Amino acid sequence: MPPAGPGAPADIVAAMEENPQPPDLKADDHPSRRYQERLLRDPGDHEAWQGLRRSYDRMAEDWREWTEDQHGYDLAVCEGLRRVRPAEWAVEICCGTGEATAAIAGAVPAVVACDLSLEMLRRRVDVPGVRWVAADVRSLPLGTGRVPLVVSLNGVFHPTEIVRVIRPGGQLLWCTSFRSGTPLYVPPERMHRLLGEGWTAEGGHAGHGEWTLFTAPGA
Repeated sequence: MPPAGPGAPADIVAAMEENPQPPDLKADDHPSRRYQERLLRDPGDHEAWQGLRRSYDRMAEDWREWTEDQHGYDLAVCEGLRRVRPAEWAVEICCGTGEATAAIAGAVPAVVACDLSLEMLRRRVDVPGVRWVAADVRSLPLGTGRVPLVVSLNGVFHPTEIVRVIRPGGQLLWCTSFRSGTPLYVPPERMHRLLGEGWTAEGGHAGHGEWTLFTAPGA
């Protein structure tokens, strides 16, 4: 990883100094990567969904401690939020224990934070203005075309449901902490294709992470 440039924000510089190299999570062979690939091929693969849920339930006890040791874990979210349009509320999917939730709540007046893992949600750090919901990314408890902004950090990508809930002209901020070294990684260009025609995309890096801001077609 090259050093942060002279114009980099102070938070990025500090994170790079604390963690000059990202952790080696063996992402290419990680079970989460295999499950994500299976789900992109077949969103109805129930075994893959259950495998992901069980794996994150098992990791929940130590999850927050581990992510707090990864300085700059949410930098990609912070950087991406600087580019989003003003939104009256946002939905965070695959929120875990809330690693990025405070950053989102600092940029948007109201946040609904969702995760399928009850074990993760039980260990959340509460953030003012956030409603926490146990919800499956395959079937979000949200109306069609209602959400102005969806955000996720290291989440499970399910394009059909994302397209359903985002309002015309709404935005999707998709972030990873370690770029392709993130187990649940889908290349941005592939996500762009899967979202369908009319979506636009811009993106960049922050620390070891990556952010991509997709904008839906419409008003």
